[in-house]
Amino acid sequence: MVQKATGSTFRSPGISRRSFLAWTGLVGAGVALTGCAPHVEDEKAAKETPETTFEYDTVTWSGCHVNCGSRCPLKMYVKDGTVVRVGNDNEGTDDFEPGGIYQMRSCVRGRTNRQRIYNETRIEKPLKRAEGTLRGEGVYDEISWEEAIQTIADTMKEIKEEYGNDAFYIQYGTGQLGGSVAKSWHPDQTAFARLMNLWGGYLRHYCDYSTGQINWELPLFNGDAYSNNEVTDLVNSKNIVLFGNNPANTRMSGSAMQYLITQVRLQNPEAKIVVVDPHLSDTAVGVANQWVPIHPGTDMALVAGMIHYLHTSGKLDEAFIRDKFVGFYSDTFIEDVKQAEPKDTTFMGFDKDGALEINEDLSYEAYLMGTGAYEGTGEKTPEWAAAITGVSADTIRELADLFVDGPTATIQGWGPQRHSNGGNNARAIAMIATLTGNVGISGGGTGAREGVGGVPYKVATALPNFAEKNGVDVCVSFFDWYQAIEDYQSMNDATWGVRHIDETGATSYAEVPGEITLKAPIKFIWNYASNVMMGQHADINECLRIYNLPDEKDSGVRMIVTVDCYMTPTAMISDIILPGTTAFEEDDIITGGSAWTGFVCCETAAIEPLFEAKPVYEICTLIADKLGIKDEFTEGKSQLDWVKWCYEQGVEAGEDLPGTFEEFREQGLFKKTDNHTPAIAKPEKIGTPSGKYEVFSKQAYNISQQWDLTCGGYVPDDGRDQITGLPIYYNNVEGFGDEATKAEYPFQLIGHHTKTRTHSSYGNVEWLKSVAPQQCWINDQDAAELGVENGDDVIVSTERGRTQLSAKVTPRIMPGVVSIPQGAWYDPETRDAETIGSKDVLDKGGCISVLTSMRPTPISKGNGVHSNLCKIEKA
Repeated sequence: MVQKATGSTFRSPGISRRSFLAWTGLVGAGVALTGCAPHVEDEKAAKETPETTFEYDTVTWSGCHVNCGSRCPLKMYVKDGTVVRVGNDNEGTDDFEPGGIYQMRSCVRGRTNRQRIYNETRIEKPLKRAEGTLRGEGVYDEISWEEAIQTIADTMKEIKEEYGNDAFYIQYGTGQLGGSVAKSWHPDQTAFARLMNLWGGYLRHYCDYSTGQINWELPLFNGDAYSNNEVTDLVNSKNIVLFGNNPANTRMSGSAMQYLITQVRLQNPEAKIVVVDPHLSDTAVGVANQWVPIHPGTDMALVAGMIHYLHTSGKLDEAFIRDKFVGFYSDTFIEDVKQAEPKDTTFMGFDKDGALEINEDLSYEAYLMGTGAYEGTGEKTPEWAAAITGVSADTIRELADLFVDGPTATIQGWGPQRHSNGGNNARAIAMIATLTGNVGISGGGTGAREGVGGVPYKVATALPNFAEKNGVDVCVSFFDWYQAIEDYQSMNDATWGVRHIDETGATSYAEVPGEITLKAPIKFIWNYASNVMMGQHADINECLRIYNLPDEKDSGVRMIVTVDCYMTPTAMISDIILPGTTAFEEDDIITGGSAWTGFVCCETAAIEPLFEAKPVYEICTLIADKLGIKDEFTEGKSQLDWVKWCYEQGVEAGEDLPGTFEEFREQGLFKKTDNHTPAIAKPEKIGTPSGKYEVFSKQAYNISQQWDLTCGGYVPDDGRDQITGLPIYYNNVEGFGDEATKAEYPFQLIGHHTKTRTHSSYGNVEWLKSVAPQQCWINDQDAAELGVENGDDVIVSTERGRTQLSAKVTPRIMPGVVSIPQGAWYDPETRDAETIGSKDVLDKGGCISVLTSMRPTPISKGNGVHSNLCKIEKA
């Protein structure tokens, strides 16, 4: 039996720490391995030690499979069956220029993968939750693979007979990203999706934890959530404004965002770079001329102040706006909306009549001037915006002038949209870029995330998934799946955003709200390479309550199966845990690149699977056999056969690839380049119902009249939840203006990405923890008032839970705001049955998800997890 009653650090049985370290080469001769910088006194010796002095038998190509947006190739050096070194891509040159083939060098995270391969948290054998224990206690019995697979298959058959395929769910997960056979994202392209579709289907979800609000709400304005100028075009920008975008931490290696860090300042030294962010990020420190600190979640107020200034100063192009925009000016607003030509199938639905009965002025101009429907709200002057945002009125005017003195590139990260009013943030940021004429020009930008560009390969990046065989024709929001465990009958399109899926895979809402419903509770969850359920999701204590609901007819999950390499916090709420392989223990194929370089890499297993670990393809094959669909699932192919198939799809498509598959596998890494001009986002047709930029969204207005925002028992009567036709500011849930909650919880709490983790991946690597320990960022003025000094342990609390970590006292975050790096592993003081799910249990891991809210955002039903109000006490 494996048991860890206090804490989440798991150690596999049967091996001591000393023998584990010796075996993996972390003591003795292994201390000379690279991955950490040498001490100053050792620099000379390090330089004099040639790279060839370490011994190895074989070298294979692999890649870093975590969710940072890069996909850096890695060289794995192996001696006597053990990885002794992780090397960078050293193919190509240092030249990052048109037509160049540059090196996709890994960051420090990728170079520490030996610490992940040989980690104490590796799962050695199949495990089954011990009889009589709760999910989350972490008490497991070792079982055989045969028992594990048979137990899973038997339970699947029981659930299908009782509830149908609607009761099965594949959890979102990005811990094994980038591969083709072994990928964990997108869930609909995984081996589990192939397995389930061949067996009748499963409940799908839409969108993801990264882009929950921007993905569905930015298109309300411009019909597109992603298009922006290619990042290499920034050399042509006079000004660059980054809203909540910190590529120095999030995209710091092989992705083209390194271009912003290393090249824009060299090739475009005159560009003014402004970072709008509550904290002085590493990107701002590295490249910006100006940091504009802002209260979290108030970006749309900042934009309103800027546009009011430009509008009243006569600096906007009125003819352009009247031609291309709906809902800005009062005198054309109502007719523009009523005369808009409706589509047969619209983004949000409810546009079948093509007209609205609007008898008051709801225009953005009326909002700015405090007239019409906004009578009594006052003008949205820079001074008004300053009181909300914390940005001075003079700075607001100066920032506004940058947009009309361009070309100005506007790029928003995905932090501003991850608020309870985040969709309005996303729309507003794009609106200031578009109104000022910066879209469709070199040096400009749309206000979406940066366009990476690149030179793509045509090889297949996923196995055929047989989606047409999925008989479940509805899907839920990526963030709302938990409600389908407890009360699926409350879930429809007008409450929890349930959508219909047609035969083409497109999703839509019903013409009459409330008609699209779920047919069964979630009874079975596949969780592959994912720590979402106890990491990236919100309100861990509430999650634990839901996971431990009794298995009854209409509620309660019956089985959670996790396939993972590591005993993550999510693994510890599972019923069956199956040890999976790392990317370095199996064959696969990955593609990547950016700017002028693209690559395809044939990954060859560097070592044999450790312990009893199995690749996910083999695991699914074993289950398929028990379900009687093995032949359909495998099509007679091994994993290597499928890798070859992926390669040959590129050959058949006419891709210029290096000869036979055997030759490609021998070469391992293949790159190509072109000398293209950076792409400019030029929408030929704006994909909104009107075909124009919709400052006022008829779609949002319609659903505001028809949806029920009380899902989950939340009461919107206080105005903290709103769906608004315009991207306007309101006092949102646990936002800056939520004075009632601030009375007890005075600080705004946000999360940010740290260099040492990609979400929760690498959260078990001690080297990285020692470089940048988990800390709560707090302004030095606030810390002084609390009597907290740098390095002191503090307890951060919200209405939902408590976590303890050390304080980083710094002027790099604005007063009244604190930030905790997201992705730290949940580590409660106790795991006994009496305390599971209690908000009084203290988390010692510094996990922000103990503190965040599961309250869904109004339109997208997504994760507004950056809107939190907290208090801080010295521990």
